[in-house]
Amino acid sequence: MDFSQQEKLALLIISLVAALGLGFIAGRSFLAPGVGEDSLIVIQVDGAVNFPGIYRVKSGTRIFEALEVAGGTTGDAQIEGINLALPVYDGQRILVPSSSFSPPPEGRATAFEVRSGNSLVNVNTASQKELESLPGVGEVIAQRIIEYREQNGPFYRPEQLLEVKGIGEKKLEAIKDLITF
Repeated sequence: MDFSQQEKLALLIISLVAALGLGFIAGRSFLAPGVGEDSLIVIQVDGAVNFPGIYRVKSGTRIFEALEVAGGTTGDAQIEGINLALPVYDGQRILVPSSSFSPPPEGRATAFEVRSGNSLVNVNTASQKELESLPGVGEVIAQRIIEYREQNGPFYRPEQLLEVKGIGEKKLEAIKDLITF
């Protein structure tokens, strides 16, 4: 077959476009899953919200946005101790306390008393008062835990609490079965 100069140029362009297209498709198959797509994570929103439950949200969602997904907070919600600007992470439980939440008096909390409230204290979302309900955690240490998580992000395991000034091995041992992440 004899092609004209224009036909040869058209075939060359078509071939280049096809090769680039195939290269793009082949290249995408080697990327990690979720690259270039919105990644979804699963969180749980409980407590003083209108629609508590488990939600799928985009990675990078902030706590205030997660509360909106759960229908907003109820009238008795106490969100003062929650940093609403923190990003949520996969598997996180966001517990919004209400005015009816009353921690045991400081210094008198026992494992039974804390557990009888039907939940462990989430050190990533707990208010200062909730943290103070833990044995040996007073106002100063509770504030240090909050400051630490605001500056460094969420805790993932109990041993990370040792990085908070005022929490040593003994205090960690006393609270590790009473906390969650």
